[in-house]
Amino acid sequence: MKKIILALCLFVLCLQAQELRLIDANASKKDEGVYILVEKYIDLNNQIKEFTKNDDQNSSTFNGILMELEKNKKTILSKIPNIIVGQKINQEAVNRFLQIKQQLLDTQKKNIDKAYIYTDTTLNLVYLNIVQTFYSCLFEIEKLFKNAASGEDLIAAIDKTMEKLQILSNTNLESFKNKITNPEELEKISAKEKYIDNALDSYSEILKYLRINAHLLESNYLFSLLELQVWIDHINEKVDIAFLNVGKIVISALVLVFFVSLRRFFSNIVYFFLVRLLYRNKNDIDDIKVIFIENIRRPVGFFLLVYAASLCLTIASYPVPLSIDLSNLFYIIYAILIAWLVLRMLDGYGVVLVSKLAQKSGKKEVVNLIIKILYFVIVVIALLYILAQLGFNISAIIASLGIGGLAVALAAKDIIANFFASILLLFDNSFNQGDWVEVSGIEGTVVETGLRKTTIRTFDNSLVFLPNSTIMGANIKNWSKRRMGRHVKMYLGVGYDATPEKLERCIKDLKEFLHTSPLVAHDEDSALKYGDHTTKYRQNLVSINDLEGYKNACYVALSEFADSSINIELYFYTKEVDGKAFREARESLMLEFMRIIEKNGLSFAFPSRSIYIENLPPLHLRKKDK
Repeated sequence: MKKIILALCLFVLCLQAQELRLIDANASKKDEGVYILVEKYIDLNNQIKEFTKNDDQNSSTFNGILMELEKNKKTILSKIPNIIVGQKINQEAVNRFLQIKQQLLDTQKKNIDKAYIYTDTTLNLVYLNIVQTFYSCLFEIEKLFKNAASGEDLIAAIDKTMEKLQILSNTNLESFKNKITNPEELEKISAKEKYIDNALDSYSEILKYLRINAHLLESNYLFSLLELQVWIDHINEKVDIAFLNVGKIVISALVLVFFVSLRRFFSNIVYFFLVRLLYRNKNDIDDIKVIFIENIRRPVGFFLLVYAASLCLTIASYPVPLSIDLSNLFYIIYAILIAWLVLRMLDGYGVVLVSKLAQKSGKKEVVNLIIKILYFVIVVIALLYILAQLGFNISAIIASLGIGGLAVALAAKDIIANFFASILLLFDNSFNQGDWVEVSGIEGTVVETGLRKTTIRTFDNSLVFLPNSTIMGANIKNWSKRRMGRHVKMYLGVGYDATPEKLERCIKDLKEFLHTSPLVAHDEDSALKYGDHTTKYRQNLVSINDLEGYKNACYVALSEFADSSINIELYFYTKEVDGKAFREARESLMLEFMRIIEKNGLSFAFPSRSIYIENLPPLHLRKKDK
């Protein structure tokens, strides 16, 4: 409640300032109507054209004067929308204008055989038609504004006028000018043509400006829809205070109260439409609700407050639209808040949804990269929109990237190289998030692949960051690219007291055990058994078992006569490949190997050394004296 009261007090102060501004604006309209402003704009354009003929265009004085003239043009353009909606038709001036036009038409008909008079009169008629077309458009814009027309209707009216102006500018009088021989007359015709061209250019610039800012003239839509002006007038009749517009204050207060109250549950409304109706998994819907609402509560609250403030200022300005600078400020704030809201939604519901997708697809790093790219795209779009609202030419900025692209590429070549390397790594399928890899001497588990670097957590629990371009140029050993078959190679050393018969029986038992053990990969454990229906066709193109990660070789044989043992080589692959299951399987197999050795009457040899002495010195034993 305190916030609402404070906001109302601030708005009353703003309303008083706005009323004073409107009074000043209305007073200035008497002295500075739309016709005077347009004529000033035409004069400024003419000054700029004459001034740019100066040869010393690189001097600081030249640039300063030119900037000042352009600034004056922008000032006039910013005033025109406010004056258009309050202009009144001077019927006497209109009648006088039509009378002059008719006189020119009569003169043109009578002097068709007189080249100079006909050309001069025709140019005057062209100019009057251009003026009539331009000001008719301004009155049409005023009419559309009062009838709560949309921005599309305003743009259509302006486009239609610009087409008419283009047609009028194509009047061809060359055949008549060629008949004029008097140099002074030709000079007058040329000067008049330049004036008409300058006026036409000025009218076109003004119309283009109005077209770009057509949304500024939509501000009375709310009034027409809700008939707010009727309520404002009704309240002012009931409470008549000379220095205060009570009707606008009351309506604005209701708007503020409504939006301040709305922001408390608007997040729940957004959640209902974007999540509740679309999300099918009802098991974790409560968790998503908490995450989603908490993430968007602040941006939604700020957005509603800013929108309420813009509506209140629109009410205070009515019937004049908001100034362009103030409107652009609100649009910039909207862009920032919407970008913030979308990013927070991605952090909330988006992350949950994408995590489900990553869980199903198994390509966590691709989904992770997509999220980061979406963040980047949203920020770039918001930035470009803000630059456009500030008056920058976005097309020129994008085009200039081609010129400055080389310099940027040289300055950021490492960043660009890492970015494209990250894309290649993701689609090259060299490793996935969670894989056990060894790259450039670093061994560990892949945490994530970012836009610039890949993060690896080593087995001693340190975090290593490798640039993606470095990984692309290095050998990558991926221990997780194994579907079945983890290699085991060991030697069973038995003592030299073993007989050949015992060794043959022991080797036979070991072979039989390995070929029947469910822990060991066998010949039938291959990609053909566990792959899809295309595997049998792909095996003719590639070594499918090696490609998919299946190993099933199994060998048992005497290996060598070592220094202290006779070694039996065991070479096979376990079915399990992950760390825990592999170690448990290896333990079970080793215990069974011990039983087979013991069963066949053999024993494990241990390192021993025999010493042979070839010559001993004679021993002299003396009897002890008693």
